[in-house]
Amino acid sequence: MTKEKTFNFEESMEKLEKIVKSLESENQSLEKSIDLFEKGLSISKELKTHLDKAEKKIEILSKDVDGNLSLDEFKEE
Repeated sequence: MTKEKTFNFEESMEKLEKIVKSLESENQSLEKSIDLFEKGLSISKELKTHLDKAEKKIEILSKDVDGNLSLDEFKEE
């Protein structure tokens, strides 16, 4: 039985910020910079996916005919 790793948005943002600062410092070799860049791209894709899912959930929150707010369950495809 495998446990699904939970995604922590704030931790991922902090990792991405550290990578950006490290790349801006220009104190790495070209190989290290490329490695950091690849890791940064991977993290940014995960963040975008997480934000896209959150946006879909928010869009589900809608008003009914009488103007009352209702929340429908989000179903991933």
